[in-house]
Amino acid sequence: MSTAYTEQQLIKDIRSVFQNSLDPREQAHSIAQIIERGFDSGWPLNSAKFGEENGTYEIYKDKELGHPSAGFMILAYRQPASKKTTPSPHDHGPCFVVYGVQKGSNIQTRYTYSYSDDRSEMPSLRPTQIIEQLPGHAHYFLPGEIHSTQGSTEIETIYVRITSMDLTNITRHRYDVKSGRSRSFSAHDARTTRK
Repeated sequence: MSTAYTEQQLIKDIRSVFQNSLDPREQAHSIAQIIERGFDSGWPLNSAKFGEENGTYEIYKDKELGHPSAGFMILAYRQPASKKTTPSPHDHGPCFVVYGVQKGSNIQTRYTYSYSDDRSEMPSLRPTQIIEQLPGHAHYFLPGEIHSTQGSTEIETIYVRITSMDLTNITRHRYDVKSGRSRSFSAHDARTTRK
C-alpha cells in the first residue's frame, strides 16, 4: 500500500531541488513534476492553510532557499469563474514561476518581442505559445519570460503558484500587447494574502 504524498513531503522535495541545483530551468522543471505529484494526492485542497473563500493563501515561505536568492514561496488560489479579460503580459524579473491547476483551468500565453528587418521600426510583442492548463497540469516560466494568465470563464479555478523568491519587492515589467511598451512595477502595493 502506498503512502499519501503529504504537503510536508512536497515542501521537503522542493527544498531539495533548490539545494541540489543552481540551474533555474532544472529547478522549475523539477518543481513542476513535484506539484503534479501533489495534485495526485489532493493537494492543495487538503492543506490546512487553504480556505473555502476566494483569494490567495500563503502555504509556505522559505527563508533559506530560492532563486536567485532565498525566499521561494508556495501560494494557492481559489478564484471564481472570471470574465475574459484583455491580456496583461508580465514577467517575473530574475525569478521563475511554476503554475499548476488542481481544479478548473488557466490559459497561459507566452510572448516574445519580434524585430523587423527595418531598423526604424520598434519591435512588437507577439504571442508564441498558448498553454491550456487543465487539472493536474503544471507549467513554468523562466526568469525574464513574458506571459499572461486567464482563469476559467466557466467554473471556479484552484491553482498554485510557486515563485522562486517572494515577488513582493522584486521589480518586474508589465507589457502592453498593442503598443509593445512596458512599465516596471512591484507587487508590494498590490496584494493581500491570507496566512
